[in-house]
Amino acid sequence: MTPLRLAIALFGAASISACSGAVGVQPGDAVVTPELDPPRVAIVVLAADDLVTIPASVSVDGVEVAGVDRASPTFEWASHPVRILVTAPGFVPWDFTLEAYPDGGSIEFRLEPVVLSGLVTTAGGRPLPGVQVKLGSARDTTDNEGRYALERAIPGDVELARPAWEDAAFEWDGEVTELDMAMEPSVVRALRVAPEDVVDQKRWNKILSLLDTTAVDALAIDLKTEDGTVVYPTEVEIANAIGAVSSYFDIDTLVATAKAHDAYLIGRIGVFQDNFYAAAEPDSAVRTADGSLWRSNNGFAWLDASDPTSYEYSISLAEEACRLGFDEIQFDYVSYPFGGDISDATFDGAYNQEVRVTSIAAFLTRAYAVLHPKECAVSATILGIVLESDKDEGVGQLPGTMSRIVDVLSPTLYTTNYGSGWKGIEDPSTEAVRIVSEALQAGASKLDGHAYLRPWLQTWAISTADQRAVQSVAEEDGMGWLLWSNNAGYSAGALPRP
Repeated sequence: MTPLRLAIALFGAASISACSGAVGVQPGDAVVTPELDPPRVAIVVLAADDLVTIPASVSVDGVEVAGVDRASPTFEWASHPVRILVTAPGFVPWDFTLEAYPDGGSIEFRLEPVVLSGLVTTAGGRPLPGVQVKLGSARDTTDNEGRYALERAIPGDVELARPAWEDAAFEWDGEVTELDMAMEPSVVRALRVAPEDVVDQKRWNKILSLLDTTAVDALAIDLKTEDGTVVYPTEVEIANAIGAVSSYFDIDTLVATAKAHDAYLIGRIGVFQDNFYAAAEPDSAVRTADGSLWRSNNGFAWLDASDPTSYEYSISLAEEACRLGFDEIQFDYVSYPFGGDISDATFDGAYNQEVRVTSIAAFLTRAYAVLHPKECAVSATILGIVLESDKDEGVGQLPGTMSRIVDVLSPTLYTTNYGSGWKGIEDPSTEAVRIVSEALQAGASKLDGHAYLRPWLQTWAISTADQRAVQSVAEEDGMGWLLWSNNAGYSAGALPRP
């Protein structure tokens, strides 16, 4: 036996005892030596990892020996060395030659489990954490380096599943013990749905029709809007307590209807721009030097991203949406305030890039930890400008940092967000393709985590041809997209065919 094998436990030899005292033999009687049955050898097979008895196939000199349910097989000892082969699904076979009858008439084998391990990555080779890896009854989840290990592995299809990524399967024949695999992102094409779009039956029917007649396959539905209004009858207590709820639609009916049209559902939740929560909990809000709520130029109050007490409210709404059937949560306004004079704003933490970036990352990390175990993807809307900037632009959004936390980043690549003179362009709306293409290229180079880009694109200020063109730019790079409209102003002519 080689030193790599586990020790075989040989137990004390069985003994045959003669009875003491008279045996009742009378003079003249013939003495006949009794015939003894040939000795038998019992085989015990244990799993080396937990020392539990396992059913196994045992052959002795090429002949399979039987036991009860393949457990505790025995064979007749033939007074010469025999070759024993022990096999069990999911364990390394043991081939052993027994030279002599074992003490106690029993021999124990401890089989090492077969372990299939490897790395799961993106198509670009980046480690992909949080992947559910399944092979028969073996299960594991990839760690932060994308690694997995399946114990007691039996040849078959290795199945991979992860929110925001396409399910995949890879055949494993058992010949190797390491298998690296790559996954592809889920490419979705989504329309934004405002609460008014659901209430207006004509608009809602139009959106559902586009799901059936174009390549659109997803809806990004507002659940908590720009001012903090929760637009469905939520059971999250704090939303009701602060007066944030306006029930535009029954969410169960909406989900069922959308799913009947095979829609991938993205729940859009505004996070830190929130009039209701800021008014109810001013200690968690951004304030001015005199203690009043800081507001942007359009009158919106903001929560303080450096104050973690403001995190749980939006995360609770997101958790509820996942439970109700949404496939993904997209957090919008997951940033420090913008759109106003920030010089008079006060925060719990220092207002510098390090604190801003750390605060936004802390919120997303917390949200990811809650939502991913519920098989809900996590995405975040980001300002388009941060794709081409070397700074966080005052809002705490760095694509590289965020790409190591969430599944998808959605930059707002609207030409109307770029001022005249951007890159020497007098009217950015005449250069939509260039603006989107250059922004995506720059952004892709900044990502150093597993997240991928899925941009927000516009339906206004550019031609129908340019609307399709910018969609194609994203598609050519293997991305999906989301279209924004304030009034369901979507045109079948500006959408790809199924």
